[in-house]
Amino acid sequence: MDDIAPLSTPQQRFLQRLLASHVVNDRNLQEIWDEIKEESSSNNEPLGRNLNDTLGIINRSLKPAFGLEIRSVSLALNLGEDKDDEDDDEAEEDDTPTLYHTIINCQGDDVSKAAANPEMTKNPHELALFRLIIESLVEMSSNEDDDGDDENDGSARKKRKRNRRGMGCQASVSRMDMINMRTKLTGAHAGTLTVTQVENAIHLFVSQGWFVQAANPNGRSKKAAKKRNSMGGSRFLQLGPRSYMEFPEFLEKVGLDKDLLPQFLIHG
Repeated sequence: MDDIAPLSTPQQRFLQRLLASHVVNDRNLQEIWDEIKEESSSNNEPLGRNLNDTLGIINRSLKPAFGLEIRSVSLALNLGEDKDDEDDDEAEEDDTPTLYHTIINCQGDDVSKAAANPEMTKNPHELALFRLIIESLVEMSSNEDDDGDDENDGSARKKRKRNRRGMGCQASVSRMDMINMRTKLTGAHAGTLTVTQVENAIHLFVSQGWFVQAANPNGRSKKAAKKRNSMGGSRFLQLGPRSYMEFPEFLEKVGLDKDLLPQFLIHG
């Protein structure tokens, strides 16, 4: 531990902001970096030459000291966001990758290690549900690939476009279906979770970037996209950036094609 370089005050503040944000896209993380850089310009404590340099500096101390790592992933998510200038009912799909950043636990590579996050639920029943949801999304994605063979089918062409190399798992599921998955838990987990507990767990999973909003897989109008359920947020959810960064081996293990895994960036 003696050879681990201590972080400067600006670097510590940057790390704290990233920890608090859970998952941050590149634009927002650059804004955080610029803000801290400006605030620390009056002293001689270093932050880094640029954002990537700061990420590398922090990783060189963070990983050996705590077994944690800042990792980045380039991922195109079909978020189903409306464009204000659209006249038609169909939202335009954007498959341009976005760079996301988070802090992961490097110890092991399974869903259970998610509990290492101090704010992540340590309830084993909720973790079992978490795992079941991921397995279901991967299975749905695989089934969609098998069904998309009709060259004249527009939806099949969309699936092939979305399922290009590095695009991730494009399957999505409604929040209600996620809640109902509690009835599929077996063994010691069967019948242990109430609807309220599952709603709270899903809210936590979304707030920390394990799942993110998604477009309605059956087609979506602007009116439908804005519809909210009692929990708030999108009615449909898909795998979020953090799931890919935290346990890619687990995703492969449950059936996600390795070629669909997004591009990872490791700093330092």
